[in-house]
Amino acid sequence: MKPLLHHTSLPSFKTDISAYKAAVASTGTLPDGDVPLEAKMWYVLQLVEQNRTADAAVLLDTINYNPNALTPPIYTAWMWLVRMSIYIARADYLMAGDAAERTLRALDAIVVKKGDDFLAILAGVLYNLAMLHNASSENSRAAKELAKAQKLYERLVKKDESRFATMLTYAVEASMLIFKSRQQQMEVFAHYHDLTEQYSGMVEGGNRDAIAQLVDSLHKEGEIMLEMGNHRDAMKYFTKALRYQKRISSEMGMKELTLSIGLARSLMRIANRRESADQLLASLQPLAQRLGATEAQAEIASLLDKKDKNNRIMTLLKGIF
Repeated sequence: MKPLLHHTSLPSFKTDISAYKAAVASTGTLPDGDVPLEAKMWYVLQLVEQNRTADAAVLLDTINYNPNALTPPIYTAWMWLVRMSIYIARADYLMAGDAAERTLRALDAIVVKKGDDFLAILAGVLYNLAMLHNASSENSRAAKELAKAQKLYERLVKKDESRFATMLTYAVEASMLIFKSRQQQMEVFAHYHDLTEQYSGMVEGGNRDAIAQLVDSLHKEGEIMLEMGNHRDAMKYFTKALRYQKRISSEMGMKELTLSIGLARSLMRIANRRESADQLLASLQPLAQRLGATEAQAEIASLLDKKDKNNRIMTLLKGIF
């Protein structure tokens, strides 16, 4: 997916910052002293468009983590949206999720939820969330978020084609990419499904050497179902894989840990099974520590944190729409 164009969502300013623009054109930076927030925001946009994202991040963090009660929420939302994009570009998806939540909280604080600036930022955060979830192989969520973003950009293009047409094109292109990806996933799933049936027949026929291959095939099917958003099916595949794995080993090792984490990821996406997911993840932490599985430990911690963040983001989105 192409990165979000932030000039399309930059809010309208009430303050005249032409003098500060001239200063930047002359010296390359903002002047010292008391600089209006609008000038700082405009300068952030210049830094991002010049690929000076490290400098933009420092300036944004200085503003965002020292909030002013008089700052309009629409400004706050835009700045967190830009910060989210920088995190995504650095593949820091955990912090990108945090920035998304902050963007949505700022939008939620706006009393009159309409107008081009509001809708542009909302479309932008949806587009970024789709990019975030696509990078995390959560294609089902990405597709839904892109569909909402695309509808908003279609609405905005009717009002200002020159401002929003490019982002509408980006959203359409991204939707096509995800659609093709889902087609490829279905083809891969069909392959592993055939293998599963083949190995299942061999196992039932008494071929115990086929159990390991069956477990791997079921594991892959579970992963694909997760990516496609079929969480109940994913849960069934991981559960079945664990059941067959018990025939190979009665001990809890890395294979069991990996499958159990996959099962927990499935349960997290099923409304009435989220508590079970929490309990399972908590029970897996000692196992991951005992096995010295540092990556698994980090994934468990991330999942526990991400669960709450995703729930908050979904709640905020439902409240805004």
